[in-house]
Amino acid sequence: MKNLLLILCLAMLTAMGSSVQAQTVSGKVTDQSDGMPLPGVSVLIKGTSTGTATDVDGNFNLNVPGEQTVLVFSFLGFETVEETVGNRSTINIALAEDAAELSEVVVTALGIERDVRALQYSITEVGGEEFTQARENNIANQLAGRVAGVNVSNVASGPAGSSRVIIRGNTSLQGGNQPLYVIDGIPMDNTNFGQAGVWGGADQGDGMTSVNPDDIETMSVLKGASAAALYGSRAANGVILITTKRGTSRRGIGVEINSNVVFERINNQTDLQTEFGSGRYQGDLITGSAVRPTTVRQGYDWGTQAWGERLGSGTAMHFDGVERPYVYAGDNWNRFYETGTAFTNSISLAGGSDTQTFRFNVTDMRSSSVVPNAGFDRLNMSIATSGKFGKKLTFDAKVLYSNERTQNRPRLSDSPGNAFQSIFALPPNVNVEWGKGDPNRLGTIPIGTDPALLSTWGFAEQEEYLMTNNPWGQNPYFSTHQLSINDTRDRIITSGSLRYDITDHLYLSGRAGMDWFTRRGTTLTPQGTGYQRNGSMSESERRVNEINLEAMLGYNREFGDFGVNAFVGANRMRREDENISANGQGFNVPFFHAINNSVIRNFGYGYSGWGINSVFGSAEVSYKNFLFLTATGRTDWFSVLDPQFNDITYPSVGGSFVFSDAMNELPSWLSFGKVRGSWARVGNSTVGPYQIQNVYSLRPAPAVDHGGNQVAMASFATAGGRSGTIPNRFLKPLLSTEIEAGFDVRFFQNRLGLDFTYYRQRSTDDQLNAQISLSSGFGSTLVNLGEMENRGIEILLTGTPIRTSDFNWDVSFNIARNRNEVISLIEGSDILNVEEPRTRTVFVQHRTGFPFGVLAGWVQKRSPDGQPVFEENGAPVQSDQMEVIGNGIPDWTGGINNSITFKGFNLSALVDFRIGGDLYSGTNVRLTQWGLHKQTLQGRAGEEPLTVSGVIQSGTATDGSPIYESFSKTLSPGEANNYWNQMGNRVQDFFIYDGSFAKLRQVTLGYNFPRSILDKTPFTNLNLSFVGRNLSILWKNVENIDPESGYSSGNGQGLDYFGMPQTRTFGFNVRATF
Repeated sequence: MKNLLLILCLAMLTAMGSSVQAQTVSGKVTDQSDGMPLPGVSVLIKGTSTGTATDVDGNFNLNVPGEQTVLVFSFLGFETVEETVGNRSTINIALAEDAAELSEVVVTALGIERDVRALQYSITEVGGEEFTQARENNIANQLAGRVAGVNVSNVASGPAGSSRVIIRGNTSLQGGNQPLYVIDGIPMDNTNFGQAGVWGGADQGDGMTSVNPDDIETMSVLKGASAAALYGSRAANGVILITTKRGTSRRGIGVEINSNVVFERINNQTDLQTEFGSGRYQGDLITGSAVRPTTVRQGYDWGTQAWGERLGSGTAMHFDGVERPYVYAGDNWNRFYETGTAFTNSISLAGGSDTQTFRFNVTDMRSSSVVPNAGFDRLNMSIATSGKFGKKLTFDAKVLYSNERTQNRPRLSDSPGNAFQSIFALPPNVNVEWGKGDPNRLGTIPIGTDPALLSTWGFAEQEEYLMTNNPWGQNPYFSTHQLSINDTRDRIITSGSLRYDITDHLYLSGRAGMDWFTRRGTTLTPQGTGYQRNGSMSESERRVNEINLEAMLGYNREFGDFGVNAFVGANRMRREDENISANGQGFNVPFFHAINNSVIRNFGYGYSGWGINSVFGSAEVSYKNFLFLTATGRTDWFSVLDPQFNDITYPSVGGSFVFSDAMNELPSWLSFGKVRGSWARVGNSTVGPYQIQNVYSLRPAPAVDHGGNQVAMASFATAGGRSGTIPNRFLKPLLSTEIEAGFDVRFFQNRLGLDFTYYRQRSTDDQLNAQISLSSGFGSTLVNLGEMENRGIEILLTGTPIRTSDFNWDVSFNIARNRNEVISLIEGSDILNVEEPRTRTVFVQHRTGFPFGVLAGWVQKRSPDGQPVFEENGAPVQSDQMEVIGNGIPDWTGGINNSITFKGFNLSALVDFRIGGDLYSGTNVRLTQWGLHKQTLQGRAGEEPLTVSGVIQSGTATDGSPIYESFSKTLSPGEANNYWNQMGNRVQDFFIYDGSFAKLRQVTLGYNFPRSILDKTPFTNLNLSFVGRNLSILWKNVENIDPESGYSSGNGQGLDYFGMPQTRTFGFNVRATF
């Protein structure tokens, strides 16, 4: 690899010519209207590609060949100025705004650059610098709080975790709802490789962790159906376009170095009771009492119960046979969790001539997690080149490579290896470090342990050192140091394009690209694990390759006051997905963990392939550059659908009117005004390969007894196992139809701006599983049913409250509201279950007439007049049926971004907020039942009494209805113990919390060194910054956890169950160019 890098660098250096140094010209470029310096102004020697750009203070410095040299000063939105050098060494230029150039150019569907004024839909573009200041391993998380109408939720699963990005609400009831990602015109697979569920599991990450922030030039978010319509069947959830960097024409080779180091600490949100220790309540509810463990057996059996006596005196016996003072043991979180680190180093080489440019980048990122023995490393390499042959033929080619290595992904939800649950479960008088055990194999029973203890535990030396008699409640050190989920991933994304200008108005272009990756994963449950003493192991490899070929014929011309911009094209997509797996249970040679050493082995193989052929077109007609009408269309032919009706067409139509340009004279306070509207229909590829066909799958080969061992009959699986779902040849993809309207106005020389959007979207023909008569030989069939609607508004307010020659303050505020309703489900059914937490008392459901993914659970039963019903012992009575008790989707999302520059200093701060949405906290349920939640102090001996009031059932009327009488009781400590346990079992709305929050998501404070210092160094730019991410929760309404504690990026949102604690990061970044 090192030799390859050296050869590439030498080749680039050889390709660049040298230049002769002559006289030096310096100066400053300012805005003619207010005298403010203009950074980033291009200063080129006319007729060449040699030049520079102004720095943050508007200054430039350039070597020129002689006095006859003409300098060209150009900047977007300003008139271009040409200036002859003459005998001057200082040239100061004031640029005037150019009304014809004020329009912003953004990247839209199919990678086509368009003028914002012509767009009939809302689009938001985020600059690449936003991704490299305060870094996220998953760049999708950087969109949180930045884009109106985009809801970003990162899974609480560590540095290599996945992200959930939802644009304008959910469109599919059971399918994927995340957007399509496109890199340099090539669709990218962002599949989640696995996630936790009701019984546990791990977040295996997604595709966005492969993307290098240093390669990003811009990221464009196409939010509406009209914006994404040219992607047809893959556009229902919106599209995020990533354009990567390329080289620039310049003299010599430009070098950019970016070095970043950050430190990570858990953001501990717990506030648990520390008054009472390990133990349990013994005796009846009235006369019994809380007791502490006094024997090894009790210490082992009561390991995760904090219903003992008040701490502060005497001793207690613990699981390891050691008697210790019965006092608060201190903060286990700080003992167990470490300080994570991440070191990122990036170098880029870029340059080019008049006819060819190049860029080469290498970025190395190495991180360790706050969780012991866990980390994530990534190596990225990219190369880009572009150029032209003659005056008509241009080309562009890019290759992106990434290698990712993840060590010990954390187990989440109810996984027995969930170390976070184990830490939470420890009573206040237990020190987590008592469970380290063997220092050479942390979390295991040390060699030489007292046989009497081994007999009590029922385990042997070098097996798991359990701190409780529950084998599912694991030792956290064993979870992090002996269990493992490791994976590696290699990915290559290539794109290449050619364009030939047939005439000045007619062109032909073509693009080819590939997204290829292979992922290898290993999961180990070692021999001696408490819940699986024989141990098990699995290995898997997945290879995915998608190839896209595209051709386009375009025409662009003006006819007097009218203009036409049109193109037609075709696309061919082919995708292959291959999986290989091996699983082993038990190990013949003790503690030698390998598939070939396993007692029972099974192997699996899977393959799928499919494709889409497409034709598309777009036509835009403009009048005097202020009135625009655009229509697009795309037809897809699917290989996965029945050939008789496998084509679907996706049209769109829209227009925009820049009324500020149509007016003869504008008021002095109005700078720009535009209204827009559109209608479009797009799709979601909800039909998978072979779903319309009756296929057979591979079953694991049965094992037989051979000499006392279970031996697989064959190395590979056997054919069989017909699916229980009858194929439906009439299946088709989901359709989503949307109307959008909005306006964009700017005031006071663009110092204040308002962008408003309203949309209404309806999705139909969703794919649901319908039950059918068993006499058919099948249990169900897939049908196109289900209808859902989203409607909402998006508001973006931008402003520059202060602008002087030395000081500038820019602020943006965005907020969005989406309202969703499930219109219909399967005929005859109004409820569809989606997900549930381990407590199994709350369900995420789709219900007709309700929003997407409501939370349904049991509540406390109430009398006809609304009084809560209790048992005689004070325990709550559960309702007769489940009710809707919340919804995990926020009502409002938004963010506030401030950017301040003062001379060379720059400060930015991003606040991300959500208002509304509910969270069911299974974590707080368990903390209550274990006696750790602070609310369980109420009712204990010596604490505030617990009094309940309501009614009890005293009898039954002749018609069968209950008879209630008034009830009020102050509970005994035993009854209070029972009350808190039953609240967790019976009353789920008690643990529904408002999921609203506001977070200080990002802060950067940097300094750009001035030209007066840089002139004495080899650097052209040098910036030193302090950076921080997720620094503080400014406001929340849920106790003991972060509101973003979800364990899944799927459709089951609003559930918490022992996710990894959220973390805050802070560090430093150095960026230098020369």
